[in-house]
Amino acid sequence: MYDLVVDLEVDVHGDRSDPTPYNNQNILSGIGYLRIGMDTDPVCVFPDNPDGIDTFRSILKDARCVIAHNAKFDMSWLRETGFDTEAKLIDTMINQYVLNRGQRGPLSLSALAEIYGVTRKLDSLSQALDAGQNYSDLDKETQVAYLSADVLATAEIYQKQTKILQDEDSKSLVPIRDLMCEFCSVLTDIERSGMAIDLEALNKVDQDYQKEQEELTQFLTKYTSHLMGDTPVNLGSPEQMSEVIYSCKLTNKALWKDIMNIGTDARGKPKRRPHMSLVEFKDALKRCFERSYKTKAMQCPSCQGRGSFYKTKKSGERFKNPTKCSGCEGSGFIYTDTKQRAGLNVSPSVALAASGGFKTDKITLSSLLNKTDNPEAKKFLESIIRLSAIDTYRSSFIEGIRKGIKSDGLLHANFNQCVTATGRLSSSNPNLQNFPKGKLFPVRKAFVSRFDGGQLIEIDYSQLEFRVAGILARDPKIKQEVELGFDVHAYTAQVLTDNGEPTERGPAKASTFRPLYGGTTGTPAQMAYFREFFDKYQGVFQWHIELQDQAIRTERVVTATGRQFEFPGVHRTRHGTASAKTQIVNYPVQSVATAEIVPLGVIILHKTLRRMQLKSLVINTVHDSVLVDTHPDEINIIKQVGPQCLLDAQQEATDRFGIDPFIPLAVEMSKGKNWMEQEDFS
Repeated sequence: MYDLVVDLEVDVHGDRSDPTPYNNQNILSGIGYLRIGMDTDPVCVFPDNPDGIDTFRSILKDARCVIAHNAKFDMSWLRETGFDTEAKLIDTMINQYVLNRGQRGPLSLSALAEIYGVTRKLDSLSQALDAGQNYSDLDKETQVAYLSADVLATAEIYQKQTKILQDEDSKSLVPIRDLMCEFCSVLTDIERSGMAIDLEALNKVDQDYQKEQEELTQFLTKYTSHLMGDTPVNLGSPEQMSEVIYSCKLTNKALWKDIMNIGTDARGKPKRRPHMSLVEFKDALKRCFERSYKTKAMQCPSCQGRGSFYKTKKSGERFKNPTKCSGCEGSGFIYTDTKQRAGLNVSPSVALAASGGFKTDKITLSSLLNKTDNPEAKKFLESIIRLSAIDTYRSSFIEGIRKGIKSDGLLHANFNQCVTATGRLSSSNPNLQNFPKGKLFPVRKAFVSRFDGGQLIEIDYSQLEFRVAGILARDPKIKQEVELGFDVHAYTAQVLTDNGEPTERGPAKASTFRPLYGGTTGTPAQMAYFREFFDKYQGVFQWHIELQDQAIRTERVVTATGRQFEFPGVHRTRHGTASAKTQIVNYPVQSVATAEIVPLGVIILHKTLRRMQLKSLVINTVHDSVLVDTHPDEINIIKQVGPQCLLDAQQEATDRFGIDPFIPLAVEMSKGKNWMEQEDFS
């Protein structure tokens, strides 16, 4: 038995951004491998060498451990082309990711080769790609040299990483690395399984969105004219949007940015806004802004509304190209201010300062929406938020789904383990992790079963992060409420309502667990709820203090599973909290819940389906849920084994990481003909 380092090269035809094996135009063009401690030099095998391919197949079968950089890519190609292995998988990219301890750092093979001072990647392939060629277009000697360098770099990086992971300071990261690599193998199969898409349903959703988009645009155009007069406004411009909402126009951008510390510091983080008295803030407004008034347009007398005119030469001949009219700056109209104040006249604040005036992002607009009683202003803000959402739904989700459907007719999204700071999955092509929550998002209707009469079954952990926080903090109140079945969201709604913000249970969910993640700002009612939260859950409150103390003392937080997060430069603020409080209290909960427990549940479920030789497939995992494309003959089987597999993850977390099952986890399950129209299982 031996540790086997593997690297694959492929020829990409068509879309260069899609090197996956699910595009049947792409071709596996080279395999490089090295048995650590056995081979002096890498071995390179090409498709025209069947004996070499058979030898590699035998070597792969006998490997104790398969090592690769960005291993999911290599494993997907190996499995799609008929190679497989039961060996443990280790990804040198995942190794580096856990060693980065939540800090952003380079993860590419070329960057790590530079950092570790090992064999460098050659640039021959990148030059060929720039010239429109593929790997197999290189001469054989260059192909061997390039592939050998990649294999050697991966092997040498792996050996140096292994030494670091054996240090006392890093050894707690090894079980985390092992879990992530095991999950990487499962994610490879999830990506390979793909998702069936009903294109007719998807097109219908897109048509409905397009119609709504047009209606919203018409309303916003008309109402903006009502707010601003005849001045043309581009609501896609943050600066112009700021003027519409806050009724003041930025006239000195450089001075404003200087006064308000707008920009990033040497670490690339946003600068802190200054502490200003009301008098100082009003003075800054006076120096950098002017009030906005509705305007009335008059045809420019200089160009008669054309926006330009033709100069004539001394000979009387007209110049070929027109000259822009300086009187109207090419618009054809002269705009004069009326005495009527323009815009929504929302009061700005220091916290809202932005480079184009004041903030107009979705979160800010939603906050302003909750503060205004003007029904027309509410409709205007709601329409802007909704239009922005629809733009995202159409461009990112619908077009992303269409583009992601491969030659086999399935959507093969890409799952990314090494992007977020906490280890929580992200995805791309399209970003399934960003789908709106709940079961009313119409795009979900396009996700269907590939089986005739099949069902999509979704299994969700119930209040996962809340329960995990209770476990990690050993909070007796959370334990009591879980055991009694206490409705925490109804409680949140009641507190918000009692404090002057009438709220139903559904909308209240957005506030319920914000304190777990360091949320401290909001409406007066939300602030009242946050205070009640920590008064009630004293265990969580004390745990947050301990986490911050640990971070300030060591510049690091080590979670219950051994995952580590570094916080360089963290310090105690004048309020007594840590300067990176939000991340310090958020990362331990989010990582244990969605980067450890959920992957364990998915791994157990995937293995169980394979062991039982079922046709049903795990096809997606989003945050705290798993989606199973279920064969009609296996619906009752999945109903029985699916929830138990996810619940078994708690015992597995105890066995692997020693997490005390202080509070039991729970799951919910639903089924449906598509991902939107779901009904709960009894």
